[in-house]
Amino acid sequence: MSETQDNINGKRLGQNGIVQPLLTDLYQITMAYAYWKSGKTKDHAVFDLFFRKNPFQGEFTIFAGLEECLKFLNKFHYSNSDIKYLKETLPPSIEEDFF
Repeated sequence: MSETQDNINGKRLGQNGIVQPLLTDLYQITMAYAYWKSGKTKDHAVFDLFFRKNPFQGEFTIFAGLEECLKFLNKFHYSNSDIKYLKETLPPSIEEDFF
């Protein structure tokens, strides 16, 4: 898909309408700032998507949604209004260049 087809009116297509980048606590954003401050923006980082145990005394797990997870990661971005919210929410000591 071309950039023009993928980006209409500044809004990226294909991103889940429910699971948005701001659907997180501020820990992950604070860690992103720490990586940025440390000059590690080009380094690889590993994060997990997991649950602690099978619910309801289950013996096995069927994982559904891997495609949705991958789509989220591939289309991940913050909108201008997201960034405005983060600027208002995060401590004022966070440098403007981070945003």
